Amino acid sequence: MATSEASNLFGPRVSKLSTIGRVIELLSPDFPDLTPSKIRFLEEQGLIIPHRTESGYRKFDDSHIERVKLVLELQRDKFLPLRVIKTYLDDLDSGKQPTLPTATRRPSVNRKFSKLELIAESGINETLLAEAQAIALISNEPFEFSDIEIARSLMQLSRFGISARHIRGIKTAADRDLGIIQGVVASIKKQRDPAAKSRAASYAGEIESHFALIRAELIRSVIDKID
Repeated sequence: MATSEASNLFGPRVSKLSTIGRVIELLSPDFPDLTPSKIRFLEEQGLIIPHRTESGYRKFDDSHIERVKLVLELQRDKFLPLRVIKTYLDDLDSGKQPTLPTATRRPSVNRKFSKLELIAESGINETLLAEAQAIALISNEPFEFSDIEIARSLMQLSRFGISARHIRGIKTAADRDLGIIQGVVASIKKQRDPAAKSRAASYAGEIESHFALIRAELIRSVIDKID
């Protein structure tokens, strides 16, 4: 959905109200993993505010359905976390013409995520999540931000028929690289110098960046030969 159209999505209009089940039915062709719990989670996060009947049942008009679709598209196609999407939608609601962010700040390493948050943020389905956890590509709940990033990439790779088991070797290689890095910085971390810990982290990051560059160039050298 073009962002130029987004600012006109959420204005008042008269439309037939739909149940949460009907919303899923309408959106499932594009988002087959959409569930009632995902929609309720979007509501809890303030991304959508459906109507409520006197009995408390949720009812969605056309603007609500379009809003849910936009949120899901921004997650799937732009890899944006919900907090960034919410800011974007809040700006649209206030009449602004915001520029859609293309990059986001990595959350604190102390931030943990529930399974529902992981699924909501990445769009990963239960089957793929279980497969990734079985080979330790993704940890167990509570999850870290790195788990969300891996889940997002796994969802994108699934479009090409690539599953978690196909990239088991990446996990093996990462563990091997980590062992090398830990071996290099272990002696530095033991030093009594107050700056030793920061220096060790800096060295570890530099080594990892060189590992990543070598891997990328090895793959790119072959891809460049593809017509």
